[in-house]
Amino acid sequence: MKVTLIIFFGIGISCFFLTEIFLSHEDLFYAYLVSLNVINNYFKVTEVQETLQHANAAHDTNIDNDKNIVTSREGLARNIPVGLWTPINGSYVLQHLTGVEQKKAIDILLKMGYQEYYYVMNNFEDSTEVKTTGQLLDNANKTNLKIIIILLPPSEGNINTSYNWKGWIKYFNSLEKKYPKSFEGFTIDDFNWISTKSNTKFKNNMDFMEDTKLSEELKHKSENVKFYPTVYFEGTKTGLVVKKYIDFIDGLVVASGCYYNVSTLDKQLQIFSEIFNKPIRYVVYPTTTYNYSKLHYDPPTDRLIKATLSIASNSSDGLVIWRDANNPVIQEHLENRHDSQYLSNISNSKELQIDEEGFHTKGKSTVKIDTHNTCGTWTKKYDDAYDKWIRLPEGAHKNDWERKILN
Repeated sequence: MKVTLIIFFGIGISCFFLTEIFLSHEDLFYAYLVSLNVINNYFKVTEVQETLQHANAAHDTNIDNDKNIVTSREGLARNIPVGLWTPINGSYVLQHLTGVEQKKAIDILLKMGYQEYYYVMNNFEDSTEVKTTGQLLDNANKTNLKIIIILLPPSEGNINTSYNWKGWIKYFNSLEKKYPKSFEGFTIDDFNWISTKSNTKFKNNMDFMEDTKLSEELKHKSENVKFYPTVYFEGTKTGLVVKKYIDFIDGLVVASGCYYNVSTLDKQLQIFSEIFNKPIRYVVYPTTTYNYSKLHYDPPTDRLIKATLSIASNSSDGLVIWRDANNPVIQEHLENRHDSQYLSNISNSKELQIDEEGFHTKGKSTVKIDTHNTCGTWTKKYDDAYDKWIRLPEGAHKNDWERKILN
């Protein structure tokens, strides 16, 4: 009994002293508990953050992988440049904007997905044009936008258009030195097209280029100034372009006068790639050009544009959107051109479009009759040439089919 009382009494005294210590050091005690809690939470938060980072990394990797997955037969998505050819929307006409407005417009075009911008310049000796070009190149030089200047052939130029090739080349070389990041080079529009003007002695633009010794002056072009002549599948004297200009050409801007028909587009692009062996940018027409407007054509359908984008994205080295930057189909393409499901969808559009064009040639289509009669001839021409081309054994002489296309 005495032992029990002694033990109980001892416990009571110990509790008394512990209570006093706790009360006298209450802040320190709570600080200790809080510090333990903070440390514990830190490790928990760190663990969660690391888990999220790993999850996000895996998610990002999956997204990146998805960008390269295409369920259509075309294969992998290709990251080719997209250019804009002198837009209809005045808000994007960079050469007409200045200062902050121009900088904002450049940013908008870049965010939309354009990497190149094409616009017409008439005269390198016109002080206003030179100043406008300098301002644009200076603002673009601070970005990733490439500027390509369009020169007009006699079939499109006017009395103010300069054809002083020596002066142009010297001017372009100076631009490249001053604005190496933004100035890409130049194109000459309708390079192998016919002249529809009656006040020129040259029936073909190529004849004019030869008469004015363009090829001689191109020899003095800086290798960093890129020359991308605009040539047509259906053009004239295309063989002369290959023979006289191939050494000065860095790539081609290729257009079709029969862009309402895409049945042979893949074949045309492959043949031109074979003939020129240069990078090809293909012109996509989301709206009606002058020649088709004269024939009272409606604008290209959404399916036709999608079909064109599907083919050109896989068979060319770049796209040039002709003027209508705001076209919803074009905007959708720029936003989704690395998405596998989207690429599959436009591939389906291509198949449907080609099927309908096939029906059309058999007279079974409900679409408008093709009043642009020359396109049927050109379609057959490329079909025949392509069929002959793919049957040639390796190393075989190709003069026959090349002559048919080029002349």
